[in-house]
Amino acid sequence: MDSRPSGPVVLTVEEKAVLNEGIGLILSRWTAMRAAVDNGWGGRDSHLKAERTVSNVLDYFIRLKDPTMGFDGLADILENGLNELNTLADDGSLEEVTETLIDLYYECLEGNYQRVEKLRVTSSQTSAKVVKVSNGNDEDEDDEESDDEDDDEDTKMSNVLYVLL
Repeated sequence: MDSRPSGPVVLTVEEKAVLNEGIGLILSRWTAMRAAVDNGWGGRDSHLKAERTVSNVLDYFIRLKDPTMGFDGLADILENGLNELNTLADDGSLEEVTETLIDLYYECLEGNYQRVEKLRVTSSQTSAKVVKVSNGNDEDEDDEESDDEDDDEDTKMSNVLYVLL
């Protein structure tokens, strides 16, 4: 039996708060949006544009009075958010994120906040990790000889990108 509501829905204050947090966590993990914000593809206020997308998604769910009518507008909101960041998602992730947000919405309506709790935990774990990523220009030390070890070390460091997740 489907436990999804079949009629007008009003979110409680708690449901709105958890839903808002969940939307933010999900969108912050979306590769397309994260890359756009991290690289400033939407300009200097890319972060604010992403936050506005979170707010627009929450507003969409708050205004949605009858979930049985469908969620056609949600994908449009997400796509518009990416457009503001000068980004396209042609990898199927737009549909995937849309479905994830719809699932989150229904879970919050049922008082099931497990997804958000898991996102909180993994978000705090991943934000503390630093990953070393090579740009592929590492050269074999045997092939190069250098009189100055500091110059050699500087060259190695320029070939490495540290990413805070």
